[in-house]
Amino acid sequence: MPEAFIWHDSAMTASANFDERHGVFHLANQGDEIQHSATDCGWHTLTLDTAEAVDRDAFMTAVSEAFDLPRALVTNWDSLDGWLRALDLDEPDGLLVVWDHWEVFAEADPDGFESAVEVFQDACVAWRDDEFQGAVLLRGEGPETSLPTW
Repeated sequence: MPEAFIWHDSAMTASANFDERHGVFHLANQGDEIQHSATDCGWHTLTLDTAEAVDRDAFMTAVSEAFDLPRALVTNWDSLDGWLRALDLDEPDGLLVVWDHWEVFAEADPDGFESAVEVFQDACVAWRDDEFQGAVLLRGEGPETSLPTW
């Protein structure tokens, strides 16, 4: 299990916190520092906000908005999985997805939430296999999960 993220002013230390990080994590710190630190390390960051996601369709809408993708391309778990694996990841050094209000989806649709986490975990493994760093951070409080803490 990776060590918890510790914020430091040094870009070198921040870089060490991002090197070789892959997967889905729970973010204990709720601040925006994590996104600033990721950007300083050359990672692209985006926020996935699922405050309105009470079912799979609403989740897919939130994902298509976060990734700036036409909604028609993200219709189910298989299409989301395929799209995430097909991302063009040549430019940034990594991709950080900060998932806000994840607890809304987790509480409203526990099975859908588990499927979403699995799809993101699989995408992070695929990105690692392509020698690209990627992480999804569930920011904030919510139902207990078995995810490691960032």
